[in-house]
Amino acid sequence: MRNIAVWLVTYLAHRFNIALVAESRITNGTDKVARGQRYEAFYLEEDGLRDMFTALRRDYFEKVGDVKPGDTDSLKALAMADKIAREIERKFQTVIETGKIYGNDARHTQKIANIR
Repeated sequence: MRNIAVWLVTYLAHRFNIALVAESRITNGTDKVARGQRYEAFYLEEDGLRDMFTALRRDYFEKVGDVKPGDTDSLKALAMADKIAREIERKFQTVIETGKIYGNDARHTQKIANIR
């Protein structure tokens, strides 16, 4: 029965051009500490997310130098792109800090419980 189910899923994925690996996702669960640690690992690794955001914002800044005087629409677009990149980075940092806060809270609660 299992083989038939695997064959059917494989057939349907091929028939409708669905890449099973691309469609699979990891559930983030409810553990905010573990999620924050995963985000922090990706953020701080060499050539990781922090370096990517820095390079992206630098590229936007360098493109401002190529804008012709009086082309305010291009300046606005580049400023908006930089703001969006900062906001996405801020969201990553929020997940990291939330994980640290929950981790510290759990340790503090455990210390209080050990005192009693």
